[in-house]
Amino acid sequence: MMKRAVVLMCLAGVSCAPSINPQMQQATDALLASVKAGHDLAAPAAYEPMPWEVGQWVLLKITDSKQQPSIQRVSVVGREGEALWVETETQDYYRHTLSKVLYAKMPRTPQEAVEAMQKMVSKTDDQPQEVFDFTSNDPGTRLTKNLMKSFAQGVVVAAVDAEQVEDATVPAGTFRGCAKVAAKAVVGPVSKDTTSWFHPAVPVNGSVKGLSNDGEWTVELLDFGLTGAQSKL
Repeated sequence: MMKRAVVLMCLAGVSCAPSINPQMQQATDALLASVKAGHDLAAPAAYEPMPWEVGQWVLLKITDSKQQPSIQRVSVVGREGEALWVETETQDYYRHTLSKVLYAKMPRTPQEAVEAMQKMVSKTDDQPQEVFDFTSNDPGTRLTKNLMKSFAQGVVVAAVDAEQVEDATVPAGTFRGCAKVAAKAVVGPVSKDTTSWFHPAVPVNGSVKGLSNDGEWTVELLDFGLTGAQSKL
């Protein structure tokens, strides 16, 4: 029987930098060593994604072609009316970044992901925050949102038919009966064939594991929770 999987998936990597920041390397390695999740989830009866609720979070490890890790926490951290704030915190051997986006609704396609964006707040290391109001008519803000349209094609996986299910074991634990999906991810000029494993009991984006078929990057779930997420911005 064909099953449906609707998830957000981030094709990410560690950006180039002149040199490793020893403090960031130590902090990143310490966080990876501290993760001690042990989830064991049964196979789901259906593959629809979990609706977003304030407090949900996932913690992911992303490994690039140099085998350097980055850690990404994606959390639902607040609500404004019917809209929801989703915050992404990323740290690697070079920097620490925070980005919080207000979505009018939980997006199901790349186009929806862009059109649903109402505001964004971002910060890198100790630099000042940048704030964008996508509901304004400011030309610079409109340009920023338009530039994100092409990026959204690579970070959102639309509804697909999962022709295959498979158990997946990652640092977060064992997830039985994951939907195993092959897709092509496109971010700007970069296009990669990918394989991903999704489980609907995982909040925010359902992501358990992902890899590019050329071995350039991998994504693994470190832990997740349904409550407790708080904004750092």
